[in-house]
Amino acid sequence: MPGYYFIDFHVHPAAELRQLRNKLHNAGAIASTLYPIDIDPTLSLTLSGLYRLARDLGMYVDVKSVIREVYDLISKWPEYMIDNMKLWYEVFKEGVSDFFIPFSSINPSFGVKYVKQKIREMEHLGLRGVFVSPTLQFFNPATSPAFKQLMEYAEKNDVLIVMHLGMPKDVDERIITHVMPKNLVEVLDEYRPYMVINGLGTPPERFGLWIREVLKVMRRYDNTYLSTSGINCYLFNDESAKPILNALGPDRILFGSGYPYRRFRDLVGDVKCVEGSDSVGGVDKEMIMMSNALELFKYHGFRINENLST
Repeated sequence: MPGYYFIDFHVHPAAELRQLRNKLHNAGAIASTLYPIDIDPTLSLTLSGLYRLARDLGMYVDVKSVIREVYDLISKWPEYMIDNMKLWYEVFKEGVSDFFIPFSSINPSFGVKYVKQKIREMEHLGLRGVFVSPTLQFFNPATSPAFKQLMEYAEKNDVLIVMHLGMPKDVDERIITHVMPKNLVEVLDEYRPYMVINGLGTPPERFGLWIREVLKVMRRYDNTYLSTSGINCYLFNDESAKPILNALGPDRILFGSGYPYRRFRDLVGDVKCVEGSDSVGGVDKEMIMMSNALELFKYHGFRINENLST
């Protein structure tokens, strides 16, 4: 076993769960969140949401290429990647509930009635976190009544929101500067649940822009956290990121890998980039790799292995 340990705050159930657990455990993980993604597998509703988002942002979208990319992605997923209930049952059936913390995912593009239904499902399963992605579910945080309903519920019931805002290379940069911070700020001005923001899928040439936009939001709202999936080596080892890292502070950063979409060697490399960083002290590293996640888990009433708190 490695000499360092961590909680991985960003893993997707895109493979067999015992295999995922074993690989993560071998890298030093003692627990991990699991984020499903609630999207329409037929892509018919996805297409409508994409047109609506493009209209709201006043920009052109190459619909065919985006839909093709989404289809290529979801065609490889197991059923429990897009189904909260199937994921919950799979975690317990495979006997990995002492390691994985399953989240819910709710797609605001499907409307208010749908969100109400999925909230009831989430309550039935006892899930305490929700994963959303404006860039994969094609909704505008500032104008979606269904998303605002979800935010209101999360605020009143201490449910943690994890928002994926990764910006692929072929997505217009205006989405970065509209969704973060402008559109997200409009929602956070009204609703204040705890929110973790991550940018998995953002290419290296956009890291600086993406982080600066996240920083604008985090400076304004102390209920926001940053998950480091995809940006660990940039954030902790790149000289140009030092001012950003200093401005963020260690108490609102959560280590995340994005595994298994990122390869296992990337996960190992991410851990080494944090552990070997000269920009972060030992106590701060422990906060980033484990303590901050534990505090969020405890506050939101997640069912976690009692050994983790010791």
